[in-house]
Amino acid sequence: MTSMTGGQGLARQLVSEGVEVIFGLPGDQTMHALDGLYEEREHIRFITTRHEQGTTYMADGYARAADRVGVAFVVPGIGVYNSGGGMATAFATSSPVVQIAGQVPRATIGKDMGALHDINDQLDIVRPVTKWATRVLYPGEIPGAVNEAFARAMSGRPRPTHVEAPPEAFAESADIELLAPRAIEKAGADPARIVEAARMLAASERPMIVVGGGVIAANASAELRAIVDLLQASVVATREGKGALDDRHPLSLGVMWTNPRIAPYIHDADIILAVGTRFTGIGAKTPTRVVQLDADATELGKQYADTYGIAADAKLGLAQLRDELDSLLATRPRASRSTEVRNARSSIIEQLRAVGPQTKIVEDLRAALPEDGLAVIGTTTVGYMSHMRFDVYEPRTYFGSSYMGTLGFAFPTSLGVKVARPDRKVISINGDGGFLFCASELATAVQHDIDVVALVFNDGAFGNSNRDQRDRFGGREYGTSLRNPDFAKLAEAFGADGIKLTHSDHVGGALREALANGRPTVIEVPIPRLPSPFV
Repeated sequence: MTSMTGGQGLARQLVSEGVEVIFGLPGDQTMHALDGLYEEREHIRFITTRHEQGTTYMADGYARAADRVGVAFVVPGIGVYNSGGGMATAFATSSPVVQIAGQVPRATIGKDMGALHDINDQLDIVRPVTKWATRVLYPGEIPGAVNEAFARAMSGRPRPTHVEAPPEAFAESADIELLAPRAIEKAGADPARIVEAARMLAASERPMIVVGGGVIAANASAELRAIVDLLQASVVATREGKGALDDRHPLSLGVMWTNPRIAPYIHDADIILAVGTRFTGIGAKTPTRVVQLDADATELGKQYADTYGIAADAKLGLAQLRDELDSLLATRPRASRSTEVRNARSSIIEQLRAVGPQTKIVEDLRAALPEDGLAVIGTTTVGYMSHMRFDVYEPRTYFGSSYMGTLGFAFPTSLGVKVARPDRKVISINGDGGFLFCASELATAVQHDIDVVALVFNDGAFGNSNRDQRDRFGGREYGTSLRNPDFAKLAEAFGADGIKLTHSDHVGGALREALANGRPTVIEVPIPRLPSPFV
């Protein structure tokens, strides 16, 4: 043990856990923690955001792009509340974010005495969006809590965790023991269940695999690809599963998320293997059998009663299943279904192109972004079409907000993604409404030289809600129209580059230009009120 302040103990334990960057916003109760981090500034980069929501959005993007824990740092009370959008999104996307938060002074916790930023009880507001949350009161407890938070965030199904402490815990000195990072153990599957699942899959004629974000979280793409080829199974991804299998693979069919064009093919399958997904959104009619493999045993059979569940890490479970299928199919290899699936995919793409101009916009963006580029997709009409039409070629290159559908998520999350992958080109797809949720983070991008490109599709409305009013409520538009700034000039005011287009047909060329400049850039793209992609 070594005598040090709790702030020093926090910083040194974070170094021990391998942390290289923190996204944070300072304040009164966390100043001694920040002072401890100052001593470790050669090891940990502190990126100051302009709003607490940016801390957790950026930490989420960093975590998913880097395949490591992302760390957010906030003051108590309103700081924790403000960070909630990012924590909820990280929870929905199964992202390993650790939030370090302050607390009010020890003597005032839980007493409603009106201390600065007082919330009673703060842990109650983070529990619904965390896997584990704790409060420590004394400096010697900090390293153990941090160590536990990191282990829990990465084990099993990754999800956010939270550690909070009062200012005295960071300021006081004590004999503190630092801990080594924990080895994360992954669980394989019950061999007997693998044998039965392989038997069912091998006996099928039209198997389909539905892949979710759990495949990417487990780095299981190679194992997935081997099973796809063995079974000659068509593959449908969830939004979070995009990139688990290269979209150029001949058995890749598309994305199932509220996409009615995919539904007939899903319902035609005689068995579905669902891996690392909550497995929602395929409709009431299901195949005769579903085999579901998930690290989170509580997800097994939650959506569909006729489910054969396998609790396992996706990488380990798929490796076991691959070996069993390889043995079963060694003497009777499956006939290729490549032509069948390619034809189906071509039909789906043509139907998507008939929806409206957003399909061409998405195809132009995909063509302009390098193959290894990374895209963060906002809750906007162009974003919805991106889920269906933006081809993804490798894992950890496409990021959405999953079922949380978080407006304002895309731009700040892209900053965390870029910090994790400075060698790659990074874009975000934003609507005009959503972009202004976090436009102040342009200052963060400029200050910290984070050269992302933000595309802002401007229809002068909260477009999806406005379309609902036009289509479902007889055109009675109320509360959904917007008066916007000149987004290009706004970017320039922050010191970023701004490009204002006159037509969406120019988006590909503008994106190529912006990516070549190597500077934070906003491209404003005018669009009409677009039709729904879900019809």
